[in-house]
Order: sequence, then structure tokens, then C-alpha cells
Amino acid sequence: MSVSESTTNSQRYAANNLLSLSCAELLLGMYVCELDCAWSKTPFPVGGFHLKTVEDIEVLAKHCKHVVIDTNKGVQPRRTRENQLTILSSARRAAPASSSLKIDRDLYQDTRSVKQQIDKAYKLHQTLKVNFATQALAVRNGEDMDIPLLEKSISGLVESAIANPQTHIWLLNTDPSDRIDTDYCVRAAIWSVVLARQVGMHRHDMHILCMGTLLADIGMQLLPERLANKRGPFRKKEFLAYRKHCDFGVDVVSHYTDLDDRVAEIVRAHHERQDGLGFPRKLRGSQIPVLARFASLAYCFERLLRSNGEGPALPPAKALTKLYKQRGLKFPEQLVIELIHLMGTYPVGSLVKLSSGEIGLVLEQNPKEKLSPNIALLTDKNMAALEKPKLVDLANQGKSKIDRSIVTSYRSENTANKLAGGKDLDPRNYCLSFFGKRVGFGSLSFRF
Repeated sequence: MSVSESTTNSQRYAANNLLSLSCAELLLGMYVCELDCAWSKTPFPVGGFHLKTVEDIEVLAKHCKHVVIDTNKGVQPRRTRENQLTILSSARRAAPASSSLKIDRDLYQDTRSVKQQIDKAYKLHQTLKVNFATQALAVRNGEDMDIPLLEKSISGLVESAIANPQTHIWLLNTDPSDRIDTDYCVRAAIWSVVLARQVGMHRHDMHILCMGTLLADIGMQLLPERLANKRGPFRKKEFLAYRKHCDFGVDVVSHYTDLDDRVAEIVRAHHERQDGLGFPRKLRGSQIPVLARFASLAYCFERLLRSNGEGPALPPAKALTKLYKQRGLKFPEQLVIELIHLMGTYPVGSLVKLSSGEIGLVLEQNPKEKLSPNIALLTDKNMAALEKPKLVDLANQGKSKIDRSIVTSYRSENTANKLAGGKDLDPRNYCLSFFGKRVGFGSLSFRF
């Protein structure tokens, strides 16, 4: 029976925890139990399967238009969830349930476009990087931090993220700076804020989360430089010394009595894991402070996106797939799912290959057509760079579709990400491109 036969069938499916969805609505973790085509024409096992990777969704979309999912066996679609949800640890793990965190995805609405705020957001990122680097150096030199200076930067950042989080996701995914010194702390703090905005966290709590995530690794400044700046896996003795940065960090932030107590909680617990295998106290599930769970996920996501000597940097889509596999082990399952909802199947700032052979850069999500975002074509079908990138709305052009994400490293030594002629194909070359021409100076400037 076709999954798109009638409304009656869809209602019957819903009553039995079976829902008919278009492939554009599919998410990682869903359990597909029926197709609108013959199973034999697909590479998937007959009877049902979980969507484990972005590639699974892409392949399924090539064969089907609609499928049936079983919500008892996998992730539910966004449209069937209530606005208020609870973050819990994965039932498939033995970890105790996490304390509840109310989720309201509809609390905040976009009030600014990416074009309207990208220059201001970029300045906020750069200002916070400079300010935090200065404060980190002060800690290393035994001097006091200027907390009000950081709070001022954080305040502007939170308001900008509430206005439109996709602006910050674009800037993070196209940020040309490397994971050296303290910039990674700033990026992790911004990831935590956009995720907090996604779940509808209160503004005040978002400020505390951002400060705590920003300062989570401040204790690294009190470690020997060879440990603080090491790229690659630690030896056993090095790891034991490295773990002390959590306690050092708590000692640092405890001197600032105006900081909310939850900042110290984040600093202490941002390396704890859902399954109890983290450090320094081996907390599990509900024992881990709620805000520390956001910080932990933010730092892990940031590490996956940036090469740190332990492995190549991953594009966003592949990093999300890896996080999904770690749900219930390192992080609460629902928190990972919210990050996937926020980023989408094809995150802004990621590279995709079209069915035509052309390569594009995802510029903007399409809420109604998740598999058809707005992109900038960077090459022709022969992988030759276009003289001028072409902006394309895949939902309305009706020709090419996305064939797959390009899930290789951004690093220039990876030839799979090079254009014909050897030129690097790197999203970080396009940080402030594609959003109109800037006219004016400072706060009086605008784009058209």
C-alpha cells in the first residue's frame, strides 16, 4: 500500500504511532518501516531501519517521496511534538534520567535577516575573541579578569543570536581562524547560545550559559604551555595533569563573587558524560548540571569541526552524524536531537554536490523544503570554479537536486576538496560573501 494514499490512512498511521512523512521531513534517528516504492529497488533492509547518517536520508530521497516512520522505535518529527518537551537521557543506556529542561522551540522568532545583522554579528564574534584572549592572558600572568567587559560582549551576542541564530551558525561554519589559543572557547560559547535559543532558554540563563561555556577552559591557562597547546592525544601522565584544569578553572571563577554560581558548575562539570565516564567527578545523567550539558555538547561539536591533531576537521553534517552516535553516552539524546533540528540536514556553511555535478555552498535553510536550501554554486559540472558564484534557490529552480553532502575534511591537503586546477574549495573563503554589497561605515553601514 502506498504511504500517500489518503488522509484516512495517515490518520490511522498516527493513531498507531505510524506517521506518513515526506522525505524532506526526515531526521537522523527516525525509524522507517514502509516506503512508497519497492524495497528491492533500495539498498535498505526489508522491514525497517534507522536513519543513522545524512547519507541515509539522501539515498532514501532518491528512491522515495514519502515514507512511514514508527515513532515508538525512533525519533519523532517536529510537527508531532508538543512545544514543551523534556530532555532525558537515552532509554537505551543505563544512565539515570537527566533533570528536566523545558523546551519551547517557538518561544523566539527570527526578527532580523542574515543580511541585516551579519556585519554586526561578525563584529561581536571578533570583539569577544579579542576580549577573551586578553582576559585569558591576564589569568596566565596572575592578574584579574575584567568580567564586566566580557558581560558586555556576551549581552550583545545573546541578543543577536535570539534575533537570528542562522547568522551565527554561518559565521561559525565559515570562520577562517584555527583551533589555537582561545578562539575555540569563544566558538563553543556561541554554539551553546544558539542551541539554548533553539530550546527556548530564558535570556538570563543564556547569559549565564555563555559566560560559563566561555570560561569552562580558563583553567587551561594555569597548565604548562606544552599541555595547554598540545595538538594530539595525551599520554597517561599528561592526561592526568590535563584533567586538573577543571579544578583550576573553578578556583579562578570563584574569586569573582558577582558571577552566578552556575558558572562555576559549568566550569567544573563540562567534561562529565551522560554515562558517568567523564571527569573530574564521574557524574551521570541527572547528576550533571543542566547548563553543563549544553557546554559539554558545544565543546565536543567545536572539536569535531576543527582539527586538533587527533583527527581531521569534519564538515557540520558529518560532525552531527558522529554526535548522534554518541547520544546517551556522552550527551542526553534529546539535546543532540535539538542540535540536529537547529542545524538541518544541510547546515549553512556546508558544501554539497548536486545531481548535475556542480558544487555549492549552503547559504540559507528552507523551512518548508529541508532538502532544498538556498545555495551558492561555486563550480560548474566539471569542477571548474565559476568566475562569479551563482545564487540558486533549489526549491524553485526545479532542475538539480542535492546528491550528497561533501563529507571530506576542509583541510587544503585533501585533494577531494579541490577544484579543477588545484584551487582549494573551502567554505572559510566565503565568510562575508553572498549577503549583498556593504555601503557606509560602522553602525551606519548596510547591505543591499
